[in-house]
Amino acid sequence: MATAAQAYQSIANVNLWFKLQSGDQLLLTDVPAIIALRWPYFRDTWNQLLPNLINQITSYTFPDLFKQQLADFTNFINIERNNSAVLNPLADLSTLYRFYTVFDNITIKSINLSNQENLLLTNTINTVQNYTKNDFLQLQNNIISYRDTQADVLGLTDPTYNSTMNRSAAAAQKKPAISDIQYLLTLESSIQSIDFILANLFAVDTAVDPFALAIANANNPDVAIGSYSSGQLVRFNYGDTLESLAYRYLGDPNRWLDIAIANGLQPPYIDEVGQAVPLEANGSGLQINIAGTDSNGNDNSEKFYVNQTIFLQSTSSPFPDQRSITNIHQIPVSGDLVITLNGSSNLSIYTIADNAYVRVYAPHTVNSSLFILIPSTQPLPNNRQETIPWFLAKSPEDEKRAGIDLLLSETDDLVFTSNHDLSLSYGLQNDVQAIRLKIVTELGELIRHQGFGLVNVIGSKNNDIDGVKTSIISSLTNQISQDSRFDRIETLNVDYVANLNAAPAFVVNMEVRLAGGSNQVIPISFDVNYT
Repeated sequence: MATAAQAYQSIANVNLWFKLQSGDQLLLTDVPAIIALRWPYFRDTWNQLLPNLINQITSYTFPDLFKQQLADFTNFINIERNNSAVLNPLADLSTLYRFYTVFDNITIKSINLSNQENLLLTNTINTVQNYTKNDFLQLQNNIISYRDTQADVLGLTDPTYNSTMNRSAAAAQKKPAISDIQYLLTLESSIQSIDFILANLFAVDTAVDPFALAIANANNPDVAIGSYSSGQLVRFNYGDTLESLAYRYLGDPNRWLDIAIANGLQPPYIDEVGQAVPLEANGSGLQINIAGTDSNGNDNSEKFYVNQTIFLQSTSSPFPDQRSITNIHQIPVSGDLVITLNGSSNLSIYTIADNAYVRVYAPHTVNSSLFILIPSTQPLPNNRQETIPWFLAKSPEDEKRAGIDLLLSETDDLVFTSNHDLSLSYGLQNDVQAIRLKIVTELGELIRHQGFGLVNVIGSKNNDIDGVKTSIISSLTNQISQDSRFDRIETLNVDYVANLNAAPAFVVNMEVRLAGGSNQVIPISFDVNYT
């Protein structure tokens, strides 16, 4: 169960990551550790800072909450100025939670940072800039765990969510106020922000070359680290060492460090023994329960993480069942861990009566149950072949050109077959789906495909109807002409409709001719909102 400090630090790191990508100015809430060093600054200059902050109330996301916290922080300053018993009241992290909006409106550049604070800022930025997928997953788990706890405290927990996540809600402790709702919305917004990052994670992970990073961070000039462009997976056999692998595949046992870097290994590098952690209850579906602490009182939550490979065994199922962890949730009252795994929903076969247990290994290590990546300086060959699937082999050229995608519903949800497999979209159906996605996607919305989508005309001037029409026509023409599945737009009419009973809109009617020598024309009609 994440603490308030972990949740707020996670939110701060997510905000900081976004700002480092966009170049936006940094706020004190982006690096909360600086706040703890700033008591003399607020004590001595608060009266000069307050008027400017008051002017920022109306432009803040939550103006009422900001106004209230400004008043509360003013009282806090006045009281603590005369409190000789506490040398630094800002050292208590609870002040960040109590007056979050105040610190969220003070830019770091407006403060003359000390050498200590500058070093703290630099180290924090370097850490966040090098975040990987697992780092973001851990941040998200912290925020989700704390959000769920707070929802329980306020009596706002959702029974369906609890049932789905197999969690037990704690009893409500107080009635929610408006500020509590806004507080939960802030947590939820951060969770969605991480979802966005994870959905586009290739923009994060592929930008980091682990060998270049290791070379840059190496403090010993005598350590030689190579540069690689590809690699091959090999079985890590029992008794192997990194040195023996380096000699066998790289010709030099001293290049063992390159193998460690390629696989993200850390001391002790190899763990063949692991630790057997017994199940706390019988398995169910895709979930198992683990006690919060082991027999020695050690925290079990530190042994498990998302995407970790674990092995299930019992006296009735002695052969190890390899799984990966997809989610971890800690029950607030008991502290037990509810761990969700991938694979078949048959974990009920692992029971307490059969002494079922999970075998885990030290993080960032390898063992003889796994493969290991051997780095190579040779680029991977491009063996990609554009093959036509059997069910389109005898189809017309235009249907082959249409390609194959995942079928989406009208609400952009994945469609499944009666066998619970993903449905495919191909032929004319995929042509129509492709055009629909171009229309419903706003131009610039996809950060890695800035040229995809229809121009947004909402908010355009009413006295330039013809200009807006031209913009829509140009946008549609560009979308169709850049797609090899289509030959051209056969006809295109854009009409402005000002209906007294509805918002004004542009009604678009067009016909798109398919490529491949086909005479097939697809009629398309839709509305473009104007306000």
